[in-house]
Amino acid sequence: MRRITKLLTSAFGALFMIIPAAAVLSQQSDADIVASFKKHLTDYVASYKTNRRDEIRETSGGWCRNYYDIDENYSVDLRKTDSLISPYVGTANFAFIMHSTSFHKTKAEAEADNNFIRSQPLKHRHSYAYQDGAWVLTQREEYNVLLDVWWKCDKDDPCIAEGAL
Repeated sequence: MRRITKLLTSAFGALFMIIPAAAVLSQQSDADIVASFKKHLTDYVASYKTNRRDEIRETSGGWCRNYYDIDENYSVDLRKTDSLISPYVGTANFAFIMHSTSFHKTKAEAEADNNFIRSQPLKHRHSYAYQDGAWVLTQREEYNVLLDVWWKCDKDDPCIAEGAL
């Protein structure tokens, strides 16, 4: 009986040492995930410094040239999930600033214009899932102020709310 008691005492002692160690590893893992999400977003924002995503667009007012940058004051949310595939999901809320030239009659005139006279903030929300050690974009949305709704955007193309109407 003493031997069983001693064995159980040793087993429970080891268990109580392992549980706190596992909790610390779990917290460290969560901290690493948070850091990786923030780095992913920091890199995304920084990419607009070297690639402004210039575009020529035809609108009801004519042709104009646009480029974008991102307001560096953005908010993030990160949650654990029950999913084995995507154990974490994150959301970033930020504003793109769309800079535009005046309207032109032709595409060629707009392409030649380097005088950006208007700047308009565009509220965006991007959703991500952590899969296989990387953050994967799952959804992009742009807020339409006039209709008070979030429009889903194509993940690979510029997202302009009025284009969704």
